[in-house]
Amino acid sequence: MSDASLNERLGRFLDGAWQGVKRVQGIQGGARAYVLSLAAARSRRPMLIVTSKAREAENLYDDLTFFLGEERALPPLRRRLHLLPSWEVLPFEKLSPHPENVAGRLEGLYKLIEEPAPILIATPAALLQKVLPRDALKRSYLYLVAGQTLARETFLEHLVQWGYQNMPLVEERGDFSARGGIVDLFSPGYARPLRLEFDGDRLESIREFSPASQRSEHPQEDILLLPMKEFSLRRSGMDDILRKLDQLAADLEMDRREKKSLLESLREGIPFPGMEFLVPYFYPELVSIFAYLPQDALIWLDGADRVEAEAEKFARLAWERHEKAKEERRLVSSLEAIYLNEHEWRAALAPFAQVHGESLSILASSERARESTLTVESFLTSDVRHETHLQGRDPSLAPLVQRLRGWEGERVLFVAPTRGDATRLRELLAHYDLEITVLDQPAPLLLSQPELKRGVMRGHLSRGFRLPEARLVLVTFDEIFGTRKIQPTAPAKTHPSHFLTSLSELKQDDYVVHLDHGIGIYRGLKFLQVAGVEGEFLHLEYEAGDRLYLPVDRINVVQKYIGGDEAKPALDRLGGSSWERVKAKSRKAIFAMAEELVQLYALREARAGIAAAPPDALYQEFEAAFEFEETADQQRAIDEALADMQKTKPMDRLICGDVGYGKTEVAMRAAFLAVEGGRQVAVLAPTTILAQQHLQTFRRRFRNHPVRVEMVSRFLTAKEIQQVLDGLAKGVVDIVIGTHRLLQKDVAFKDLGLVVIDEEHRFGVAHKERLKKMRQLVDVISLTATPIPRTLHMSLVGIRDLSIIETPPLDRLAIQTYVTRYDERVIRDAVLREVGRGGQVFFLHNRVETIDRLALKLADLVPEAKMAVAHGQMRPKDLEKVMLDFLDNKTQVLVCSAIIESGLDFPNANTIIINRADRFGLAQLYQLRGRVGRSHRHAYAYLLIPGEQAITPDAERRLRALQELDGLGGGFKLALHDLEIRGAGNLLGEQQSGQIAAIGFELYTEMMEHAVRELKGEAVAPEVEPEIRLGIPAYFPNDYIPDANQRLFFYKRLASLAKSEELDEIKAELKDRFGPYGQTVENLFLVMELRRVLKIFLVQQISASDGRVYLLFHPESPVKVEKLLELIKTQKSRFRLSPDGRLSFTPQSQEWQAMVGEVVDLLHSIYESPTATALVAEPRPG
Repeated sequence: MSDASLNERLGRFLDGAWQGVKRVQGIQGGARAYVLSLAAARSRRPMLIVTSKAREAENLYDDLTFFLGEERALPPLRRRLHLLPSWEVLPFEKLSPHPENVAGRLEGLYKLIEEPAPILIATPAALLQKVLPRDALKRSYLYLVAGQTLARETFLEHLVQWGYQNMPLVEERGDFSARGGIVDLFSPGYARPLRLEFDGDRLESIREFSPASQRSEHPQEDILLLPMKEFSLRRSGMDDILRKLDQLAADLEMDRREKKSLLESLREGIPFPGMEFLVPYFYPELVSIFAYLPQDALIWLDGADRVEAEAEKFARLAWERHEKAKEERRLVSSLEAIYLNEHEWRAALAPFAQVHGESLSILASSERARESTLTVESFLTSDVRHETHLQGRDPSLAPLVQRLRGWEGERVLFVAPTRGDATRLRELLAHYDLEITVLDQPAPLLLSQPELKRGVMRGHLSRGFRLPEARLVLVTFDEIFGTRKIQPTAPAKTHPSHFLTSLSELKQDDYVVHLDHGIGIYRGLKFLQVAGVEGEFLHLEYEAGDRLYLPVDRINVVQKYIGGDEAKPALDRLGGSSWERVKAKSRKAIFAMAEELVQLYALREARAGIAAAPPDALYQEFEAAFEFEETADQQRAIDEALADMQKTKPMDRLICGDVGYGKTEVAMRAAFLAVEGGRQVAVLAPTTILAQQHLQTFRRRFRNHPVRVEMVSRFLTAKEIQQVLDGLAKGVVDIVIGTHRLLQKDVAFKDLGLVVIDEEHRFGVAHKERLKKMRQLVDVISLTATPIPRTLHMSLVGIRDLSIIETPPLDRLAIQTYVTRYDERVIRDAVLREVGRGGQVFFLHNRVETIDRLALKLADLVPEAKMAVAHGQMRPKDLEKVMLDFLDNKTQVLVCSAIIESGLDFPNANTIIINRADRFGLAQLYQLRGRVGRSHRHAYAYLLIPGEQAITPDAERRLRALQELDGLGGGFKLALHDLEIRGAGNLLGEQQSGQIAAIGFELYTEMMEHAVRELKGEAVAPEVEPEIRLGIPAYFPNDYIPDANQRLFFYKRLASLAKSEELDEIKAELKDRFGPYGQTVENLFLVMELRRVLKIFLVQQISASDGRVYLLFHPESPVKVEKLLELIKTQKSRFRLSPDGRLSFTPQSQEWQAMVGEVVDLLHSIYESPTATALVAEPRPG
């Protein structure tokens, strides 16, 4: 039988108008989605597919996306399939749903109204919740076409009304930004934000743009603007709503203060957590989602019994939580206003044609049952892997190849998630003389070609299947290699590199370092008129309130001060001499440090080690079994490490990356290469628990290979340790993992080839000395989660090789952070929600003496969850057991001390509650919060602060900063708060931290770079920051770039120009992002281009007065004296040279543009060829 016949049977079974319930049975694994895709392709009727759990809905959505060939990145208007989410918060919880969940629900409703045959996938939790009425939804979305007339102001009001937030930069869904005729916005359902350009009230163009670079990319014909919220606080009729809520609060006898604060928030349009549960008060009546379904819709229940049980369970949960909320006298709507009960659920399903999809085949008991049942015989292919790996220790695909020969008459297609995986699989099968091709077309096209017998398709399929009736076998990559590739649901989010924006992160009242005047406070940008010329200035304040107004073109002499911990630096005096003394002292210390580094570098260069062999087929198999898709940064780090190992010079590479960004995988790839070459690997971790986790990770990754991985730590008895040490000496242990115990004298290796050091900065001085000796002999990889800033890399180039991983793994969602008073209801809800979705919770309490008492209290509060306690003072064996149980999901809540901070990885833990968060430093809080959100599910962090005691302003500032750092890779942005210093201290040693605190981070790294270059014998050209006094009004007007941070950012970029092409690039970007610019901006470009030229020719100052232009040169500027004298001699009336070395001349034109051109021509004529200088004197890294 062919695929066509299955399709025909399905058609006869489902086509036509019918009522009641039919059953499709026997569909297993990926066959469910395959059969559903056939049904969807045949009938152009709307479909609602219901699964019992959110995880199943996600998997089915991914599988259907694959079989229907829909691109994930398509805009909502071009997609038929949609995943309708639930709110994911518990009914009546004091928490707001994630904005993306709210928007995802509204997009689903839009599809049901406007599209002819949408396919929605949902769970009972998503369907039991009522939604806004049809007419309200129709008012909430807009369909716009380029060229139409649209009143800009009305349009902006619409955005605010439906939940969009006005931001200076559009980076997240639901943001918008209006600048003159340009409106940027990020609508739900789209992969990228959009830029709308208006000319008056005409919408000229719509362009997609990149959130990272903020530059336009592709023009769009049309756009669908979906709402971000179900109701608006800025609507007419708010007074009525507030009156009703006031009455409700009075009926509930609600606490007066709480009532007042809630109603005030609503009156002022300020949202508060859990506000969405008041939605029934904003509409006459909410309706069920089923009211949106057209009559001919088909409802497909995937596992009807499970769906039914889940609906009952959710309805019961909603009822219980509503009763509890009423008891607690909380302001909530009635239960029936917002949720369906189980009877209403069944009644809502009844009018529609229903199909129950089941994996089990049951014999029909009657003729009628037979007519309404379709049996499709399908089999799972997950046993392929067991066969592949039961063949002894050596991994082999031979059994798979045998199976393939047994499936001779069937079409066998492999499904690999990425192009790289598909190629690997093809190469591995080629070793068995099996030629298969990698196919790039979408699945529907390939599956419709019966002549295609073998191939590797690209896409995501959760499980494979075999359908004898269709003569079709699909085997997934994961089934062959025993992995679970985690797949992306959204394009990786790219953020601007946060180092470049160091100055745009500058906020008013931050400390800054002026290269000539020292440390001051930045008080903001000011527009001033000086000598009749308008300009914008940085306002800096020094000791005793002295002020300095710095013209924006000299912005490069200012750096943001990043110093030691939270201590405030002392301000310098304008015109004082202390700053010069501090700089001189630091320069001396830095020079000594650089000398030591350069010596170590020379030593490594001189030694010859053993080069590893290049990766082979076995390595490819190891690579293929990695369960994530490598990010670009991670792949580069792997390539760099493997390339280092293939050289004879010992490798010394430092890999920096935020917690959970995949550093360990880089180390494991290197370890595999070393072991394959017959050499041993030592992995050093700072704590026993981290070592234990590494042991599990390494054993799991190497399980299909004949590699022996052991551990040396306090978790083992003396006898067990001795056995491992004997194995190391004999060479039978390939990889050993341990704490500093591995550095003791009794540890001997037969042939050590690679040392991996995790979080090296946490080892003591004596251990570091041992490691330094190792570095000269074997390959070393160090891993650190403390970001080491870019600027530092520049200065250490070639001394330590650095790989940076700053792309978050695909699909990591930002962590939602709440700061809240200690409240047992909040804690109970948070734990229940996480446990309810199959996750785990960390409860962090950093006082060992009271931790057990707190754990008992929590066990009483949430008896439904299994608790365990972990802290550093427990017996090693006990601690190990607790941690392993938590890792294996045997316990659901871990009440622990800050022991979890360092690098431990629990992917299933997605909620962390931190007690007394005000007592932690910012870096520590960030690291702790990084324990959750390691998967593709929303993660929550609750920072609990005491209810009655006030917290210090300092602690408040830290908590606020952490809430702002919701973005991923925030570690790098946080680096600019207080981590960067730690990173620098780790890399350079403690004595240097004092120097950093004295002169600030950026200046420190510049001095470091100069010292290193000098010691290496490289020429260091002098640099100047020219002072331009030509009386030209040159600045960005406030109404052109309203956001001061953005203005600062562009001033900094213009001041750092190295080539004139960069200026063209900036002009294009400004035009794209802010629209056409006026004369003052044109002048700014002129001044900044002149500044670039003056830097190349080492001109310190240029000024104009009384019709003459004056130039002051740097003593080292390569002036061709003869040319200069020649010029003065031949044109005495125009040129003069004053005794202080200033050259002055009368320009032929007093018009700015022409005058600047004359200056540039003059400089070219009196200099030696400046090209050599131009190359060296590139500006400092911005």
